[in-house]
Amino acid sequence: MKTMLAAYLPGNSTVDLREVAVPTPGINQVLIKMKSSGICGSDVHYIYHQHRATAAAPDKPLYQGFINGHEPCGQIVAMGQGCRHFKEGDRVLVYHISGCGFCPNCRRGFPISCTGEGKAAYGWQRDGGHAEYLLVEEKDLILLPDATELRRWCVYQLRRWYSV
Repeated sequence: MKTMLAAYLPGNSTVDLREVAVPTPGINQVLIKMKSSGICGSDVHYIYHQHRATAAAPDKPLYQGFINGHEPCGQIVAMGQGCRHFKEGDRVLVYHISGCGFCPNCRRGFPISCTGEGKAAYGWQRDGGHAEYLLVEEKDLILLPDATELRRWCVYQLRRWYSV
């Protein structure tokens, strides 16, 4: 089994560097070799303040049990069955919210406003980009130009939202 290093969120305001298995892409999934993944104020806030269970979900603490990092970009190294919009070697940015794909907001192209059960943010409710590899849904990728520095692109998606 191939392994990688990852910044794992176990809870209690801590981040652990752990050796974990490299994931294998399933249907409509892509494995990305991470090149850059930003750390923003939201990461710090969730690590130190939002890792506790809530009254609404006392048995389900939020923002723990995952690899951190919601501003990832990198290069595709493997693809699962059904992928048809990208190819191995493509440089990509990962949109940080993976919507259900079926609710009215997702169908209009607004996964950040997803109302379905399948909504999950990379690095918060599912594994994120602070690792050597990241498994993502193909629908969550944005193709990047070959001639750009990937370290600059990891924060692009958030700048786009804050500038509106």
